[in-house]
Amino acid sequence: MHDALWSDRELRSFLSSLRGRGLLSGEPDDLERARFVDQAALRVVPRVQARLIAEVGAPLDPDGIAAIAFEVLEDETWGKHHTWMMVTTDPWGHLSGLVADRIRSSYRATAGRRDRKALRGIAEASDRVALPAAADPNDTDEGLSLTE
Repeated sequence: MHDALWSDRELRSFLSSLRGRGLLSGEPDDLERARFVDQAALRVVPRVQARLIAEVGAPLDPDGIAAIAFEVLEDETWGKHHTWMMVTTDPWGHLSGLVADRIRSSYRATAGRRDRKALRGIAEASDRVALPAAADPNDTDEGLSLTE
């Protein structure tokens, strides 16, 4: 893994190289892809994990997130997001948002649907209207006077 972080300029250069290949000249070589995936592991993965941990409720594989980041770039080579990443002051942040959106959408279409069905089934099987609120054992009025 390369420890030095790519600058925004280096990311934009990589984006341009993806577009410069054209439709017929093929994909980036394995070394270029690996270099980007290493950078995505450093720059994109932490942001995506932080955004999605509460929504997905499960740990996400860092290598998988980094691989999805590359796929998002490939998919957006000729799209509006590519243009925005070329001009925004935070291209890594924008890419992180795109990756998080893709993963969230995938989760909702697959595992999230299963989770919602399971939760609905539990709620329907329960004869309880609501769970009682838990009392705070430290919340006592002992020793307090209303005149104080």
